[in-house]
Amino acid sequence: MPALGAVIAYEFREGRKVSDFMPPFVSMNYGSDQVKEGCLDSRYTPLNLDTQGGDFAFVVPEGERGRFRRRTDYLKVMESLALGAGNKDRLPVEELDAYRNQALVMMQSPQIAKILTLDSEEKKRYGSSPFGDACILTRNILAADAGTRFIAIHQGSWDFHTNIYDKAQKWNHYNLSRELDSGLGELIGDVEKTQTREGPSLLDQTLIVCMGEFGRTPGDITVNKGRDHHRFAMSGLFAGGGIAGGQAIGATDEQGAKVVKPGWSKKRSIYPEDVAATIYSALGIDWSKEITNTPSGRAFRYVETQSGTDFLDVGEISPVFG
Repeated sequence: MPALGAVIAYEFREGRKVSDFMPPFVSMNYGSDQVKEGCLDSRYTPLNLDTQGGDFAFVVPEGERGRFRRRTDYLKVMESLALGAGNKDRLPVEELDAYRNQALVMMQSPQIAKILTLDSEEKKRYGSSPFGDACILTRNILAADAGTRFIAIHQGSWDFHTNIYDKAQKWNHYNLSRELDSGLGELIGDVEKTQTREGPSLLDQTLIVCMGEFGRTPGDITVNKGRDHHRFAMSGLFAGGGIAGGQAIGATDEQGAKVVKPGWSKKRSIYPEDVAATIYSALGIDWSKEITNTPSGRAFRYVETQSGTDFLDVGEISPVFG
């Protein structure tokens, strides 16, 4: 199944400009198989950046770009001779070529080094963490306006079944909350201060969504001094992109155990499918669409409207837009 970002990259494929050197879909700090293109072709595979690994080795130094270009040209000639024009198995190779060519354009851009530079003072301002560094790169990519249409950042280690409030542990609720607040807050502030060629703030043209998979058990902590998975209530944040800010949609009971006020037209808790439909709608994408020319022949719906046991009355969370 294609990740949300892959579908958005696919939808915006016709709008790519010749000058666009960044891939349409970028992910950061995800495992290699967590977000993929699914049944779409490799043009919609995300570029996964790992901000925990130091420098980005694919940035070609300015003085080496000529030699790098010559070597890639030689490689293309050798591959062409080896495969031959009549090879019936060329489709996977052509997809690989398209993905690689996109990477080569990015690697040889004089702007890529600036985009991927992490200044020490800015790292500090963003919280001095892999998540904060990812937020800096996100800001840089957005400001470059070089073809990227979806960025996904992963901040892991929130699954606190044990020792959730133990400050002696490397990871605890306080540290992760601090990282999230610093990185996300600075990102929203910087994007809001960035002006676009059209005039409005970049935040007006950028939808920022922050959420997880589920909530945590409310009330007293468990015998293991942690909190377990809780599917009955959780929270999420929407900002920018036409969002009407300064409001909370829906409400839980005092403990955060269950939803007591849905706050939107469906009169029920909000499902992940509703969130996906809302994101697509904010970007002008018809979320009811489906792709039929898949490898298996089975249609892929942008938003699934049935579960294993029931049909889902999916809808857009319209109050977020005012």
